[in-house]
Amino acid sequence: MKEPYDQRFHLEEIATIAMLAALDGLILLSPHRGEATVFFLINIVIAAVIIATRYAGGYVESKSFILYRDFSVLLFLIIIYMEHYTLIPLINPHDVDSLLFALDRFIFAGHDPTIMLERVTYPVFTEILQIIYISFYFLPLTLCVFLYLKGCKPKFHIAASTLLIGFYVSYVGYYLAPALGPRYFITDLQNFPLEGVFIYQFLRDILDAAAGMTRDCYPSGHALISVLTVFLAWKYLKSFMMTALVWTLLLLISAIYLRYHYVVDVIAGMLLAVAVYGLVPAVGRYVEGTDFVTQRGLHKKVPRINGGTG
Repeated sequence: MKEPYDQRFHLEEIATIAMLAALDGLILLSPHRGEATVFFLINIVIAAVIIATRYAGGYVESKSFILYRDFSVLLFLIIIYMEHYTLIPLINPHDVDSLLFALDRFIFAGHDPTIMLERVTYPVFTEILQIIYISFYFLPLTLCVFLYLKGCKPKFHIAASTLLIGFYVSYVGYYLAPALGPRYFITDLQNFPLEGVFIYQFLRDILDAAAGMTRDCYPSGHALISVLTVFLAWKYLKSFMMTALVWTLLLLISAIYLRYHYVVDVIAGMLLAVAVYGLVPAVGRYVEGTDFVTQRGLHKKVPRINGGTG
């Protein structure tokens, strides 16, 4: 039996269009909007593609097209992230590294956590954590793929939309509180540079080439999304939860150990993960027109009746 085409907008599509509109609004308000014209147009094109895809599906009877629609928004996320390098300094040129640095020192009674970690810095450990850090996007993607392969589209869309909104919440933070992070701000205080064994420098160079000096520290997207993935795995895919938990713990350690984030970045990301998980899945259930109730550990699909809430 052919899978019916879902003609509703999914929450991840709505959230992405809203994020694109917000970015274009910020560009219009910026005194440097002329320097961001290309990004303004790119955002309009992405929004148009999302809308066109939603309507085109009613005429294109193809499983591959449905697959494209379900995952394409996740790909657009990367394009939106790449805009930060240029847009953040144009929209808000006031870095807050000094404030975050001071908060870290306050939390650790006058000490700098990244410098304190120099006592337990070893090349092998550095190598492993750099591999973990660069694997970040694969953690939420793995959860989404597993849910998709299990054939439960509502759970997939709820998880995907929750994760995407988590990303967008962190993006809003980057514009409100731009920060480069310890590896740039307190380089002069570090006693030695980090060194790996085989591919540490190669992986670090890849990240630097992809993101450059992007002011994307506060809040820590690594903390927000990885903790959010653990919550979603616990709710929708318990067989993946322990893997997600260990993966997340290593990501949190790597974010500070590798000098990408202040401790306060990580704390903020974790707190926001709790807030996003508390709000977004319920909205996702409503948008998808489906509720889930748990009985004996099994999730059952319960359709909304007469517009009831999720």
